Amino acid sequence: MAKGWIRAYSDEYGFFKNKKHERKDRSIFRKAFTTVLYEQADEHSLVLKTLKWGDEVILPDGIGSDSWTKTIYNGQEGFVRRWHLVEIGFLAKDPSDNKSPYTTRLKLKNTEYKKELLWGDLIQITKREADVCHVRARGWYGKLAPYLIQENGILDVSFIDVGQGDGLLVRFPEGKHMLIDGGLERVNQMTGKNAADFVDWKFFFDYGDYCIRLDAMMASHCDADHYGGLWDMIKRDPEVDEEIDCIDFEAKAFYHAGLSTWVKKDNTHKDKLGPTDDGWFVRLLEDREDAERCMNKTNEDTLNGDWKSFIKKILALEEQTPFFRVGVKAEDLADNKELPEIWKDDVSCNIKVLGPVTQNKNGKIALKDLGDTGKNKNGHSICLRLDYGNARILLTGDLNTASMNWLSEAYGDRIDNFNCDVAKACHHGSHDISYKFLKHINAGATIISSGDAEGYSHPRPEIVAASAVTGHMDVDLENDRLRTPLIYMTEIERSVSLGKVSHIKIQNHPNNDGSVTDKAILALKKRNITNSALLSEDERDTLDDIMDKNEKKAFKKDILDREKALLLSTETAHQVFNTNAQYHYKSVHKLFSIKYGTKPVKKTRILTKNHYGLVNVRTDGETIMCATMKESGEGWTIHTFPARF
Repeated sequence: MAKGWIRAYSDEYGFFKNKKHERKDRSIFRKAFTTVLYEQADEHSLVLKTLKWGDEVILPDGIGSDSWTKTIYNGQEGFVRRWHLVEIGFLAKDPSDNKSPYTTRLKLKNTEYKKELLWGDLIQITKREADVCHVRARGWYGKLAPYLIQENGILDVSFIDVGQGDGLLVRFPEGKHMLIDGGLERVNQMTGKNAADFVDWKFFFDYGDYCIRLDAMMASHCDADHYGGLWDMIKRDPEVDEEIDCIDFEAKAFYHAGLSTWVKKDNTHKDKLGPTDDGWFVRLLEDREDAERCMNKTNEDTLNGDWKSFIKKILALEEQTPFFRVGVKAEDLADNKELPEIWKDDVSCNIKVLGPVTQNKNGKIALKDLGDTGKNKNGHSICLRLDYGNARILLTGDLNTASMNWLSEAYGDRIDNFNCDVAKACHHGSHDISYKFLKHINAGATIISSGDAEGYSHPRPEIVAASAVTGHMDVDLENDRLRTPLIYMTEIERSVSLGKVSHIKIQNHPNNDGSVTDKAILALKKRNITNSALLSEDERDTLDDIMDKNEKKAFKKDILDREKALLLSTETAHQVFNTNAQYHYKSVHKLFSIKYGTKPVKKTRILTKNHYGLVNVRTDGETIMCATMKESGEGWTIHTFPARF
């Protein structure tokens, strides 16, 4: 039976039509919306339940085209208005397209085919007719042929372009979501964005929700360039955060590696990572109750630093999020026991835990001392392997040479557990990697998450090369083409567009007498500023809406005359008084320090477009697809290869 969600896009459209509003207002509307599950297909029949936007339902007969749709909610069957529902599907491969079966062009309403969808994209069906489905996909509305929509999802791993750090969102075939890391906090990112922005887009635009709903949130280790983006989502204030459109957030579980930063309380402590015993860290963070105790300064052990502040925010979430430490015991590896799993039997994808590897030290679960603070934090990252059908995807956190050597020792002849089809590169492509260990990984595709932060030079050229030469070689001899290994870098997939400033316009600038006037600052000479640069975005929109040619021409002339007069008077005044203007700015220097500077307006270029460097990895367990968006923003660059396990 088909799955569905309560959604009311037509009601939402009608409510906001011809109203000026912010996107966040749509979230407020969605959260407040309710509809009714009736006993019969009649609004005068018995009311069984009041349903909210986002409720999950079963549609025994699909959505159809009738006014009423048979609906099951929590085992109770009734009827809901069709336009308050969507049927959930996923974009299937196109069997009729031998050239590009992994993409489909969505026919938008009243336009030609325009937007390109990707295999596995979530499809919300609003109405089914004989030979066409009316759908919503990626926030667009259009039509698809029924044969292009499948009922079951596939494994979808989004390697997010977070700049400095790591961040990835996993959508499992059953619909569960796990967010692993989030990059640095936005305030410390050169782009000002991290995983919070992508996840918000996914839930608000793609899914049409008002709430970010995570079944699991995971910090691979306690470094800020991994948990900072998670922190942004938790501590955000919907009233003041203009860039996040979802107004609610929930995380049903929080997973962590155990190693934490602690207040030093005796001489056995090392590098703020807690007490040690003969080369082993013996104080690991455990469950929620343990975290609550460790907030207290009078407790035997007390968390410390930004990690403590992050944990405190999770503890403050309304749903009382449970905590789980993730790891595998060296003793179990030696006894040849099965690897531990997350969500065992809950999802069709096996989430195998490969690291960090702990060992019993005098009755305490302990992690090996690998060297300095950075080596220990990074080296004891959570390492997961996602097994789906014949496909394996390895997620490595920030493993380094020391931890790879320890893993090799602990796994012994079981080291082939790290062999995979797709691997997230260890530690952003850092040089601190074991070549021997990469040979055990032997990935068909490697994804390197790296940023532009100064002082790191990630990814290192020798590591990019090593990832290739240790990767799984697969050549299509018939077409003389290399299938694998493939190397992706979020930093390379990312691109920006720059524009030169022509002038700055300040509207409603207050004068000393209490009146307001428009002001301008020129970066170019007036004669070099074209007419098209004089219209504001709102004025362009108004101009586009005017249908009468004469009215359109007159409207545009009035604007140009007004703006040219402003620029002429401004240029004259600038020449008389030798006026100049400078930008005063701050930027992220290296990783956490802020750099301040100035630059003349006339020499300034501004960011007009930030092309996101997301790498999509999707699989049905047989074929693996790696896809990145083309720089034009239209269409995809796609590579596929067979899963080999």
